[in-house]
Amino acid sequence: MADTRTLHGLDDVLAKLKALPPEIASNRGGPVKAALRKGAVVIQKEAQANIRRVTQNTEEAGYASTKTLERAVVVRRDPNPQRSGANERYRVLVSRKKYEGRDTKAVATGRYLEIGTEHQKAEPWMTPAYMSARERALSTVEEELVKGVNRAIAKVSKGPR
Repeated sequence: MADTRTLHGLDDVLAKLKALPPEIASNRGGPVKAALRKGAVVIQKEAQANIRRVTQNTEEAGYASTKTLERAVVVRRDPNPQRSGANERYRVLVSRKKYEGRDTKAVATGRYLEIGTEHQKAEPWMTPAYMSARERALSTVEEELVKGVNRAIAKVSKGPR
């Protein structure tokens, strides 16, 4: 599900970003990277809360939750954001990490919960998390971007140390 948003009303911030020296607004970091990450964390927290809600139903049925799926929801920086037409991109996804020394099936479990199977009805957790948190995430990105650009400008205006 590719839902992209365009930030409007930030023309002055973009002009300030372009005026910054390349070492501050570079690919290695800068205010854009930090702002996008904080926005993605908003969606991650909402997804984890939805997983808790969904797995609570299984606990009531007598199954114990190991919280593996909840811990596996992570925010990752896309190493190649240009393939989606962006300069910087973060993704909220289910990690393929190992827990307690063995491979987990967190990715498959998350997918089966989200879309269902022939034996289990769908209990979506990621789509509702995105839909309910996207406006908060967008406003977080806007706020953090303005703060970050202002911090960078203050740092540049102080001059070299």
